[in-house]
Amino acid sequence: MSEIEISKKKMEVDFDRVSELETREEQQKNLLQGEQNKQQKIVKSLSSKEAQLQRELEEKKRIARRIDNEITKIINEERKKIEVTDLTPEQKLISNDFYENKGRLPWPVERGIVTSHFGVQKHPILKYVTEDNIDIEITSSGSTPVRSIFRGVVSGLFSIRGANMGVIISHGKYFTVYLNLVNIKVKKGDRIDTKQEIGKVFTDSENGEKAILKFMVFENKVKLDPELWISKKN
Repeated sequence: MSEIEISKKKMEVDFDRVSELETREEQQKNLLQGEQNKQQKIVKSLSSKEAQLQRELEEKKRIARRIDNEITKIINEERKKIEVTDLTPEQKLISNDFYENKGRLPWPVERGIVTSHFGVQKHPILKYVTEDNIDIEITSSGSTPVRSIFRGVVSGLFSIRGANMGVIISHGKYFTVYLNLVNIKVKKGDRIDTKQEIGKVFTDSENGEKAILKFMVFENKVKLDPELWISKKN
Protein backbone atom coordinates (compact mmCIF):
# COMPACT_ATOMS: atom_id res chain seq x y z
CA MET A 1 0.00 0.00 0.00
CA SER A 2 1.40 3.39 -1.01
CA GLU A 3 2.06 6.19 1.47
CA ILE A 4 -0.77 8.20 -0.10
CA GLU A 5 -3.24 5.39 0.51
CA ILE A 6 -1.97 4.92 4.07
CA SER A 7 -2.39 8.64 4.74
CA LYS A 8 -5.84 8.54 3.20
CA LYS A 9 -6.84 5.60 5.41
CA LYS A 10 -5.48 7.37 8.49
CA MET A 11 -7.43 10.52 7.62
CA GLU A 12 -10.61 8.46 7.21
CA VAL A 13 -10.07 6.82 10.63
CA ASP A 14 -9.37 10.21 12.25
CA PHE A 15 -12.47 11.64 10.59
CA ASP A 16 -14.59 8.76 11.90
CA ARG A 17 -13.20 9.30 15.41
CA VAL A 18 -13.96 13.04 15.27
CA SER A 19 -17.45 12.33 13.99
CA GLU A 20 -17.96 9.82 16.80
CA LEU A 21 -16.73 12.32 19.40
CA GLU A 22 -18.99 15.01 17.96
CA THR A 23 -21.95 12.60 18.08
CA ARG A 24 -21.20 11.73 21.72
CA GLU A 25 -20.79 15.40 22.61
CA GLU A 26 -24.12 16.16 20.94
CA GLN A 27 -25.75 13.32 22.86
CA GLN A 28 -24.28 14.64 26.11
CA LYS A 29 -25.57 18.12 25.30
CA ASN A 30 -29.02 16.71 24.58
CA LEU A 31 -28.99 14.71 27.81
CA LEU A 32 -27.87 17.77 29.77
CA GLN A 33 -30.53 19.92 28.13
CA GLY A 34 -33.12 17.25 28.87
CA GLU A 35 -32.12 17.16 32.54
CA GLN A 36 -32.16 20.96 32.74
CA ASN A 37 -35.64 21.05 31.18
CA LYS A 38 -36.80 18.38 33.63
CA GLN A 39 -35.37 20.34 36.59
CA GLN A 40 -37.01 23.54 35.35
CA LYS A 41 -40.37 21.74 35.13
CA ILE A 42 -39.91 20.37 38.66
CA VAL A 43 -38.99 23.82 40.02
CA LYS A 44 -41.94 25.38 38.21
CA SER A 45 -44.27 22.67 39.52
CA LEU A 46 -42.95 23.09 43.08
CA SER A 47 -43.26 26.86 42.85
CA SER A 48 -46.82 26.52 41.61
CA LYS A 49 -47.62 24.02 44.38
CA GLU A 50 -46.00 26.27 46.98
CA ALA A 51 -48.02 29.24 45.75
CA GLN A 52 -51.19 27.14 46.00
CA LEU A 53 -50.25 26.03 49.52
CA GLN A 54 -49.61 29.65 50.49
CA ARG A 55 -53.06 30.63 49.20
CA GLU A 56 -54.63 27.75 51.13
CA LEU A 57 -52.72 28.82 54.26
CA GLU A 58 -53.97 32.40 53.94
CA GLU A 59 -57.53 31.13 53.48
CA LYS A 60 -57.11 28.93 56.56
CA LYS A 61 -55.90 31.95 58.56
CA ARG A 62 -58.87 33.99 57.34
CA ILE A 63 -61.28 31.27 58.42
CA ALA A 64 -59.47 30.95 61.78
CA ARG A 65 -59.88 34.70 62.41
CA ARG A 66 -63.60 34.50 61.67
CA ILE A 67 -63.97 31.47 63.91
CA ASP A 68 -62.12 33.23 66.72
CA ASN A 69 -64.33 36.32 66.34
CA GLU A 70 -67.56 34.30 66.40
CA ILE A 71 -66.50 32.26 69.42
CA THR A 72 -65.30 35.36 71.30
CA LYS A 73 -68.62 37.11 70.63
CA ILE A 74 -70.71 34.18 71.93
CA ILE A 75 -68.48 33.55 74.96
CA ASN A 76 -68.54 37.27 75.83
CA GLU A 77 -72.34 37.18 75.82
CA GLU A 78 -72.25 34.22 78.22
CA ARG A 79 -69.70 35.92 80.48
CA LYS A 80 -71.85 39.05 80.69
CA LYS A 81 -74.72 36.90 81.99
CA ILE A 82 -72.40 35.34 84.57
CA GLU A 83 -71.09 38.75 85.67
CA VAL A 84 -74.67 39.84 86.39
CA THR A 85 -75.94 36.68 88.09
CA ASP A 86 -72.73 34.75 88.89
CA LEU A 87 -72.60 31.01 88.15
CA THR A 88 -75.62 29.13 89.38
CA PRO A 89 -75.02 26.18 91.74
CA GLU A 90 -75.72 23.88 88.78
CA GLN A 91 -73.21 25.69 86.57
CA LYS A 92 -70.59 25.56 89.33
CA LEU A 93 -71.19 21.83 89.71
CA ILE A 94 -70.87 21.29 85.93
CA SER A 95 -67.66 23.38 85.87
CA ASN A 96 -66.16 21.37 88.72
CA ASP A 97 -67.19 18.05 87.18
CA PHE A 98 -65.82 19.09 83.80
CA TYR A 99 -62.47 19.96 85.41
CA GLU A 100 -62.42 16.80 87.52
CA ASN A 101 -62.77 14.72 84.34
CA LYS A 102 -59.83 16.36 82.59
CA GLY A 103 -58.03 13.74 80.52
CA ARG A 104 -60.95 11.33 80.76
CA LEU A 105 -63.65 13.07 78.72
CA PRO A 106 -65.02 11.13 75.73
CA TRP A 107 -64.03 12.04 72.19
CA PRO A 108 -66.47 14.15 70.16
CA VAL A 109 -66.56 11.38 67.53
CA GLU A 110 -66.60 7.61 68.04
CA ARG A 111 -63.78 6.93 65.59
CA GLY A 112 -61.02 9.12 64.26
CA ILE A 113 -57.41 10.24 64.63
CA VAL A 114 -55.93 13.61 65.54
CA THR A 115 -54.36 14.94 62.35
CA SER A 116 -53.65 18.52 63.48
CA HIS A 117 -52.56 19.54 66.97
CA PHE A 118 -53.12 22.59 69.17
CA GLY A 119 -50.66 25.48 69.41
CA VAL A 120 -47.69 26.39 67.24
CA GLN A 121 -47.05 23.62 64.71
CA LYS A 122 -44.75 23.28 61.72
CA HIS A 123 -46.53 23.25 58.37
CA PRO A 124 -46.40 19.67 57.00
CA ILE A 125 -45.00 20.80 53.63
CA LEU A 126 -43.83 24.42 53.90
CA LYS A 127 -41.00 23.73 56.36
CA TYR A 128 -40.26 27.41 57.02
CA VAL A 129 -43.90 28.13 57.96
CA THR A 130 -45.55 27.62 61.35
CA GLU A 131 -49.24 27.71 62.27
CA ASP A 132 -50.75 28.68 65.61
CA ASN A 133 -53.79 26.44 65.95
CA ILE A 134 -56.60 27.21 68.38
CA ASP A 135 -58.10 23.78 67.77
CA ILE A 136 -57.29 20.19 67.01
CA GLU A 137 -58.52 18.43 63.88
CA ILE A 138 -59.92 14.92 64.18
CA THR A 139 -60.17 13.07 60.87
CA SER A 140 -62.70 10.31 60.27
CA SER A 141 -64.20 8.85 57.10
CA GLY A 142 -67.74 8.82 55.77
CA SER A 143 -70.84 9.69 57.78
CA THR A 144 -69.59 10.75 61.23
CA PRO A 145 -71.93 11.83 64.05
CA VAL A 146 -70.61 14.47 66.46
CA ARG A 147 -71.45 14.32 70.15
CA SER A 148 -70.98 16.62 73.11
CA ILE A 149 -68.07 15.52 75.31
CA PHE A 150 -69.94 16.61 78.47
CA ARG A 151 -73.33 17.78 79.66
CA GLY A 152 -74.09 21.46 79.25
CA VAL A 153 -76.16 24.06 77.42
CA VAL A 154 -75.91 25.18 73.78
CA SER A 155 -74.57 28.74 73.94
CA GLY A 156 -74.77 29.42 70.24
CA LEU A 157 -74.55 28.29 66.65
CA PHE A 158 -72.65 30.03 63.88
CA SER A 159 -71.79 29.58 60.23
CA ILE A 160 -68.37 30.14 58.64
CA ARG A 161 -67.93 30.14 54.86
CA GLY A 162 -65.43 27.40 54.11
CA ALA A 163 -65.92 25.69 57.48
CA ASN A 164 -69.68 24.99 57.56
CA MET A 165 -71.53 25.19 60.90
CA GLY A 166 -70.21 25.51 64.44
CA VAL A 167 -71.83 24.68 67.79
CA ILE A 168 -70.68 26.08 71.15
CA ILE A 169 -71.69 24.29 74.33
CA SER A 170 -71.12 25.83 77.77
CA HIS A 171 -70.15 23.67 80.73
CA GLY A 172 -70.24 26.32 83.46
CA LYS A 173 -67.12 28.44 82.86
CA TYR A 174 -65.81 25.98 80.27
CA PHE A 175 -66.85 25.89 76.60
CA THR A 176 -66.43 23.27 73.90
CA VAL A 177 -66.65 24.17 70.21
CA TYR A 178 -67.47 21.76 67.37
CA LEU A 179 -66.86 23.07 63.84
CA ASN A 180 -67.29 21.84 60.26
CA LEU A 181 -70.72 20.40 61.00
CA VAL A 182 -73.81 19.77 58.91
CA ASN A 183 -77.28 18.45 59.82
CA ILE A 184 -77.31 20.27 63.17
CA LYS A 185 -79.69 18.63 65.66
CA VAL A 186 -79.65 21.26 68.43
CA LYS A 187 -80.52 24.93 68.93
CA LYS A 188 -79.41 27.70 71.24
CA GLY A 189 -80.56 27.11 74.83
CA ASP A 190 -80.90 23.33 74.52
CA ARG A 191 -79.69 21.28 77.48
CA ILE A 192 -77.25 18.63 76.28
CA ASP A 193 -76.20 15.35 77.84
CA THR A 194 -72.76 13.74 77.60
CA LYS A 195 -72.36 11.94 74.24
CA GLN A 196 -75.59 13.43 72.88
CA GLU A 197 -75.43 13.82 69.10
CA ILE A 198 -75.39 17.47 67.98
CA GLY A 199 -74.85 17.02 64.23
CA LYS A 200 -72.57 15.35 61.70
CA VAL A 201 -69.14 16.19 60.37
CA PHE A 202 -69.14 17.50 56.79
CA THR A 203 -67.98 14.69 54.48
CA ASP A 204 -65.73 15.87 51.65
CA SER A 205 -66.64 13.73 48.64
CA GLU A 206 -63.82 15.34 46.62
CA ASN A 207 -61.21 14.35 49.20
CA GLY A 208 -61.72 10.64 49.74
CA GLU A 209 -64.85 11.01 51.88
CA LYS A 210 -62.78 12.57 54.67
CA ALA A 211 -64.71 14.01 57.61
CA ILE A 212 -62.57 16.54 59.51
CA LEU A 213 -63.89 17.91 62.81
CA LYS A 214 -62.34 21.05 64.25
CA PHE A 215 -62.63 20.82 68.03
CA MET A 216 -61.83 23.47 70.67
CA VAL A 217 -61.92 23.88 74.45
CA PHE A 218 -62.02 27.20 76.32
CA GLU A 219 -61.98 28.26 79.94
CA ASN A 220 -63.90 31.51 79.59
CA LYS A 221 -61.85 33.15 76.78
CA VAL A 222 -58.63 31.21 77.40
CA LYS A 223 -57.84 28.69 74.66
CA LEU A 224 -56.93 25.24 76.00
CA ASP A 225 -55.36 22.21 74.37
CA PRO A 226 -58.28 19.81 73.72
CA GLU A 227 -55.99 16.76 73.73
CA LEU A 228 -55.33 17.34 77.43
CA TRP A 229 -59.05 17.03 78.17
CA ILE A 230 -60.18 14.03 76.16
CA SER A 231 -59.15 10.46 76.91
CA LYS A 232 -55.97 9.06 75.35
CA LYS A 233 -57.84 6.29 73.58
CA ASN A 234 -60.89 6.90 71.42
